[in-house]
Amino acid sequence: MSGELSASSGHAGQSARRYPLLIILAHWLIAGGIAANLVTGWLLDDATELLDLHRSIGVLVLAFSALRLFCRFAYRKQMPDSVNEAGSLQYRVEKLAHTLLYAGMVLVPLLGWLKTNAAGHVLVLFDTVELPVLMAKNRELSSLFGELHSVSAYLLAMLIGLHIAGGVAHVMMEKRNVFKRMLPF
Repeated sequence: MSGELSASSGHAGQSARRYPLLIILAHWLIAGGIAANLVTGWLLDDATELLDLHRSIGVLVLAFSALRLFCRFAYRKQMPDSVNEAGSLQYRVEKLAHTLLYAGMVLVPLLGWLKTNAAGHVLVLFDTVELPVLMAKNRELSSLFGELHSVSAYLLAMLIGLHIAGGVAHVMMEKRNVFKRMLPF
């Protein structure tokens, strides 16, 4: 066997099918935004001037995640098949991991937005556009949303690590180059 993915079955055999370009672009914009926000989030205690940048990137992650979810449904017939056998444990883990990744990509920035509003602040995108206030000032909820935002960001980072490790495992152990399906070139 060549180790390539079949476009129709998700098994080794023929050439791999790629994701639609819009999904690929959204994937990498989201990945870059999350990476930037994990770094700025860790630095916020010592560099509060990064807060506005952190918030703005979070809004972009939320917007690109919404676009990606829309495209996932709009292009569902053009999506590559899973590389895992339908119904297998690996297939179920893959589907759960993707569901949790999508949830994290939406919930982490949304919780940050709610925390910002509950702290009595308006979210301003790159110092230019004021975004809608989702809730009134509430110190207790601001604290709660802040904790949930932090914890869910760490969980999302761990999920991303597992997502990358899963891709590496497919390449190393099964000789299936799943990465080329999501590369923009």
